[in-house]
Amino acid sequence: MKRHLLFYTIACLAICPTLLNAQQSLRVLFIGNSYTYFNSLPQLVADMAFSTGDTILFDSYAPGGYTFQLHASDTNCIHKIKQGNFDYVILQEQSQRPSFPIAQVAAQTFPYATALDSIIKHHNPCAETMFL
Repeated sequence: MKRHLLFYTIACLAICPTLLNAQQSLRVLFIGNSYTYFNSLPQLVADMAFSTGDTILFDSYAPGGYTFQLHASDTNCIHKIKQGNFDYVILQEQSQRPSFPIAQVAAQTFPYATALDSIIKHHNPCAETMFL
């Protein structure tokens, strides 16, 4: 578990440098699954930002085993996105799907990532979608 936590902490730092260097207050929505939930990734990122003088106000939706496909049709997930006013929405696909053959990823991941990004942009026009 510690190895996974370290990996996701490093991954988040690598993809979210503006979150940690901005000296400001940001609203972030994390959408993922158990990797996000059980490692308390949103709180971990908020704590790291706080250590540099930043504030991250976060919300998350991370049911175990969820894929982008499930998120894209989940009314609870869509409701979180519709609450709006997020600066960043971080999407985490089911743990194995990104490693599948590209044709499978193209069929099972890309369409739903695009759908989620469209929903995010519609309800949060200034938000940046990031993929973990």
